[in-house]
Amino acid sequence: RYWMNLTPSDIMWNTSDTGWVKAAWSSIFAPWICGSCVFVHNMPQFKPEVIAKTLSRYPITNFCTAPTAFRMLVQHDVSSYKFTSLKHCVTGGEALNPEVLEKWKIQTGLDIHEAYGQTETVRL
Repeated sequence: RYWMNLTPSDIMWNTSDTGWVKAAWSSIFAPWICGSCVFVHNMPQFKPEVIAKTLSRYPITNFCTAPTAFRMLVQHDVSSYKFTSLKHCVTGGEALNPEVLEKWKIQTGLDIHEAYGQTETVRL
């Protein structure tokens, strides 16, 4: 509820593969607990233009993807797309460099909220 900023009127899209724990947290547990809708897209391969078109075509309000995906999106330059419903973006895993955070803000007007989770805190 707090990091993902989900409410019952939100539509959450998480691009994590179902083999990752991130898929369970961002595509099932968090939206379910908050009463949010989950957007599902069959995307066998990551393509920045498909992500950008999807975010501009559907009323997705909350978006979660890997830091590498955000890097690819800003390299694609998403500033020509209009994400009229998008209001909250999150990522986890490796840290995003300041340039990606800044470019995403310039291109979309939105901040990326970073966090770390179970995968990053495990010690063997």
